[in-house]
Amino acid sequence: MIQTKKAIGFFYGLGFLTFSYLFIKTIQIVSFSDFSLFEWQLKQTFQGSLQLPYPFIRTDPSLEFFPLPNLFFHLTNNRIDSTFPNLYPILLSPIFHFFGRVGLQITQLLLFFLSLWLFFQMKRDHFLTLLLMFGASIPIYTNLIHDTILIFFLEILLFYVLHKKLISIASFITVTLVWMRPEMVFLILLLPFYFEWETIWKKYIVWLLAIGICFVCINYSFFGTVLPLRIFKNGNFKWNLEICIYLLRLLLEQIPIFTLFLILSLYQWFQKQKSFHSLTLLFITALIIILSPNTGGHNTPRYLYFLTPFYLFSIHQIVKNNLVKEWKWMITTLLISFYSIYQLNYHTKEIIKISKFQSNTLSALKEIPEQTLVFNNSDFSFVAIPLLDQNKNLILLRKSPEESGFSSFLTLNKINSFVFVELPPSPYEIPNPLLISNCSSNCKYTRIKTSALPNTMLPIIISTYHRNGDSETNF
Repeated sequence: MIQTKKAIGFFYGLGFLTFSYLFIKTIQIVSFSDFSLFEWQLKQTFQGSLQLPYPFIRTDPSLEFFPLPNLFFHLTNNRIDSTFPNLYPILLSPIFHFFGRVGLQITQLLLFFLSLWLFFQMKRDHFLTLLLMFGASIPIYTNLIHDTILIFFLEILLFYVLHKKLISIASFITVTLVWMRPEMVFLILLLPFYFEWETIWKKYIVWLLAIGICFVCINYSFFGTVLPLRIFKNGNFKWNLEICIYLLRLLLEQIPIFTLFLILSLYQWFQKQKSFHSLTLLFITALIIILSPNTGGHNTPRYLYFLTPFYLFSIHQIVKNNLVKEWKWMITTLLISFYSIYQLNYHTKEIIKISKFQSNTLSALKEIPEQTLVFNNSDFSFVAIPLLDQNKNLILLRKSPEESGFSSFLTLNKINSFVFVELPPSPYEIPNPLLISNCSSNCKYTRIKTSALPNTMLPIIISTYHRNGDSETNF
């Protein structure tokens, strides 16, 4: 027993030291991809606005040149809303404003450890709790500006309040989770397999329907759609085998307790023991992989993270009737811990590398004297989001300049010069000269200079255009 306590203490200490080390390594990273959008939302929310600003909303009411991909925003009555729900920025924007990125990282780290504590209070099993700590790559998000840790905490909190039979609170948390992450609807189907359901299911469903109707009404009044924006903006689903294979690979690589669950389930079936909950969990895992609209980004299986506790619940149900010796639990925990630490360290290096690219690119773009930057690649417009604080105008081309009326947009907004940022081969190129239709004087934008963007890790090309140009050309 003493040896077991020492081993458990060792694993908890190992987890704390690992996450502290990763925290220190990631303090200086710069946000990229949709992390930049979350950061933008945090800043806007603290300033009293839940909408995304756009200086050209009157001259571009259809948001033809808005700097984000269509998937990430929704237009309602001349109001631009992010498809990322506002709960995360509402709760954490004060922390981000007063304590910066470090304060946000510490808060998310505390939420992660609080989730582990709640899980232990519910299960009273140290080895299951340790497997939750090391069993997936979720902790990498403690160091990023993203809602993954908040959602993980709310999910564990849901399990805890269900365990305490606080049904109305559990229903509210359930609807909130589904609204933030639509894949969480499968959570409702899994709950009856792992919690005492006979005495609470009627009350749970009544509360779930009542709160769900309230959310639908509020969503419709604000956004003009019954469905959550995350579903509404992903309406054009197309099945893609490559995405499925990629997500399955990420699942196997980054959620090692899924592999443990799979091995134990196969062992159970070979023993001819019925396990309907294991089959259901595997079916839902496969269904999420098939229905995922994209890879999820970030090189992590974040659509599947919410299943992590359910893999543990199933593991617990499979082994509870078979006495497993403590040394076997220790070896299993040790192997998963070391594997996960290696994975977390590897992904941290990748994040730092991408962040370095982001930082270098931002520094180079800041040095451009022109106020207006034009992109034809949404990945680069994401990179440039922090420049909005530098009073830069960011424009994203979704069509060729001729189709979109780009020159008319420029003249309407009295933009006499701009810099075109591209990574060849470009999906849309800006011609030289760019002609202005229905124009009586100064009727073209001429490219006066083209050069490589310095100190970046990619061959990014910038081209400066002036209205009617001048004689100082340099190609």
